[in-house]
Amino acid sequence: MNELADLLRAAGEPPADDPSAAVIADAALRQFELFGISRSTMEQIARRAKVSRVTLYRRFPSKDALVDAVILRELQRFTADLDRAVEPFDDLDDRLVEGFLFVLDAIRGHRLLQRVLESEPETILPRLTVDGAPFIGIASGYLAARLVLDRDDDRTPDDLAIVADTVVRLLLSYLLTPQTLVDLDDPAAARAFALRYLRPILVG
Repeated sequence: MNELADLLRAAGEPPADDPSAAVIADAALRQFELFGISRSTMEQIARRAKVSRVTLYRRFPSKDALVDAVILRELQRFTADLDRAVEPFDDLDDRLVEGFLFVLDAIRGHRLLQRVLESEPETILPRLTVDGAPFIGIASGYLAARLVLDRDDDRTPDDLAIVADTVVRLLLSYLLTPQTLVDLDDPAAARAFALRYLRPILVG
């Protein structure tokens, strides 16, 4: 979606036509997966990417900028995979349920996210909470754009933006506090939850 691409570029996503930035981001992701974010240095990432420190710092002036770029690129990949996951379904309820199940599986199966949440939550929690506005904005923008495509009703863009923001924040809370009254590890229970509780919010 063009809206998402624009948001990612504005937030610092490495340009697709910059091969060095892509190589560095790939190397940083692997470094973070293996050793964590806090224990990884820019020098280690430069060596893994086989680039000079000058090249690394030209693309990413700080480690924080590189971490943000990696997270943003993973979010872009996630939304593209989500689009592909729901594309085969014509029925709105099927798209909603399958999309929700995909989100649950993708979050639980994401190596870097699960590693940092378990071993160094202090490095990622601020980006998902008190400093989470850029990422929540990107995710909400994506969902609002999906709602425009999937729904044909009289809700205004502002209405859809609020709906999307509400759902993203709800899903984020399930990510950060996975202990819930509903067993979302059970696909049947997760499907029932999506239809009974998420559908009314999304459909209106």
